[in-house]
Amino acid sequence: MARRYLITGDVQLVRRLNRDAILGLIRERGPISRTDLARLTKLTPATAFSIVEELVQDRLVQESGMGPSRGGRRPMLFEFNSRSQVIIGVNIRSAQVLGVLAYLDAKPQVTIARDYDLKGGADVVQLVKDVIRELIAASPLPTAQLMGIGLAVPGLIDVDRGVVVQSENWDWEELPLRDILAEDFDTPIYIEEDDNALALGEGFFGAGRGVSNVVCVKIGRGLGAGIVVNGMLFRGPDNAAGEIAHILVDPDGPQCTCGNYGCLVRMISAPAIAERAIKGLKQGAISSLSGRVGDDPEKVNVAMIAEAANAGDAFAHQIMEETGRYLGIGIATLVNLLNPDLVIIGGGVILAGSPLLEPARHVVKLRTFGAPGERVRIVAAQLGVEAPAIGAATLVMTQEGALPTRGFAGFD
Repeated sequence: MARRYLITGDVQLVRRLNRDAILGLIRERGPISRTDLARLTKLTPATAFSIVEELVQDRLVQESGMGPSRGGRRPMLFEFNSRSQVIIGVNIRSAQVLGVLAYLDAKPQVTIARDYDLKGGADVVQLVKDVIRELIAASPLPTAQLMGIGLAVPGLIDVDRGVVVQSENWDWEELPLRDILAEDFDTPIYIEEDDNALALGEGFFGAGRGVSNVVCVKIGRGLGAGIVVNGMLFRGPDNAAGEIAHILVDPDGPQCTCGNYGCLVRMISAPAIAERAIKGLKQGAISSLSGRVGDDPEKVNVAMIAEAANAGDAFAHQIMEETGRYLGIGIATLVNLLNPDLVIIGGGVILAGSPLLEPARHVVKLRTFGAPGERVRIVAAQLGVEAPAIGAATLVMTQEGALPTRGFAGFD
């Protein structure tokens, strides 16, 4: 039999996978001894001990006292050192830059949101820099303990180059955003598409904890999905996986900006939902929304509609129920294609709760086949409006070795 020699890349990969396994167990089960880590991972004691020592040197793990004796010397126990470093996650939204500063448990310690008006000539990149500077100034730890900065950006992103290939919100094309920010901030910087960032945040720390096959659908000004297969983000060769906006759901629906009719984004995005509500109010619909906007129905937004629907407003309930049915058609397509265990819905619409989700679940049952339709659960995102920013911070941790690169173990 020919002998196979490991190349350097193989050795490094094995080392990283072993390190991920040890770190994941310490995060999930710590305090824990090195002997138990070796037993649970099936690594040799020497390998397990070496990796723990490396993690201690990296300040990711710390001693937490002695464990009980099992007939010999009491073992040293180790736990995850979540407060050894901080991370920054920034979500560039259509009218707001939202940033969070968190320890390595991803729980925001500081949140900063700055609204802007593109029509007023806002410099969005400068605003991002300003938010990052404010977060750094508010950090409880010195700058040397900033692990890195992650950004969640809508559009087509080249994650390897850190370039926004295209983003319609700001007419960005081939914008070297990572390099631009690196001129001002001497720390690792990573950029991810915002739907994928949502999937990372919810996968590790939110509704997707412990689930290997997940689709995260984010409904906002636009529409997209982050796809997780076997615990790994699936981006596709062009980083364009999850572009679900133009799935056809109603051939007789209104015309979309793409030129077709009845696209999913044209039926369930925040502007589309508001448009239907505004039209109904102008036609005389009775709703508590009228009391909130007075004589100007154009002021209605999706958050108002969602809150009213959840509060029992019949007109708002009808709007969200219709939205839920269209959403269900889109989800059913994803379920039939991808067979996920879980679909997570994010964005302001989740404030509507069951008036949105129950119609979606019903349609999915009708439009899917056998086991996939029975298996899938459809739930609201847990991390709220900060989810993509938390996901951007999570990206930093996966790239800098503070989280496993494979698999969403789920960490509290």
